[in-house]
Amino acid sequence: MNWRGLSDDQLRSIKVPTLLIVGDADVVRPEHVVQMFRLLGGGMPGDLVGLPRSQLAVLPGTTHVTLITKTDWLLSMVRPFLDAPLPRAK
Repeated sequence: MNWRGLSDDQLRSIKVPTLLIVGDADVVRPEHVVQMFRLLGGGMPGDLVGLPRSQLAVLPGTTHVTLITKTDWLLSMVRPFLDAPLPRAK
């Protein structure tokens, strides 16, 4: 009940691939998830600097509760994410 989330520094310290999924009508605001995405190395021009270790999916017409009803969409994103080879350590 008292957990306040991770600090920006804690998010930046996460080095493993991360998939963030949010609904566009979620109680968690999309701009908050975009901020987390950027802290995790996302939001860069992938064609110029390579793909980031994090990925972001915003599901249209989806709330925090109805997300679970979007199994086709979720499986189409989660399976490839989990099956992808891990990036090489730098």
